[in-house]
Amino acid sequence: MAAECLAVRVRRLGRVITRIYDAALAPHGVTIAQLNLLTAISAAEGPRQTDLVRILELEKSTLSRDLQKMEQLGWIRSGSPESTRGRSISLTPAGTRLLLQIRPSWEQAQETARSQLGRGAFGRLRKLLPPIG
Repeated sequence: MAAECLAVRVRRLGRVITRIYDAALAPHGVTIAQLNLLTAISAAEGPRQTDLVRILELEKSTLSRDLQKMEQLGWIRSGSPESTRGRSISLTPAGTRLLLQIRPSWEQAQETARSQLGRGAFGRLRKLLPPIG
């Protein structure tokens, strides 16, 4: 079963790709998981936790833990609850600056992933899921 299982291969691929991005982002003190959250918050313009759970297909407990750390780092802030769906989340000026500073490192990681996967496979993988923004 392990030799045939798509899930095993996709999970392994995910770990390989995560290592590529995490290595490129490490000088900024950011992981790819945190960058995913920052970009989703930026793109969604004031999402709530429930929105981010849906958009990024994350577990609520994982998201809560990550958001708490990012708020402590000063990258995001939670607003007052405007509905029963919870507090809106936005980037702080420091979070916005971080996104701008990190771009060249992210582009380096993209190119590394593209070269390791091959352009055809890279393009096909990008088309499997819609973008988050």
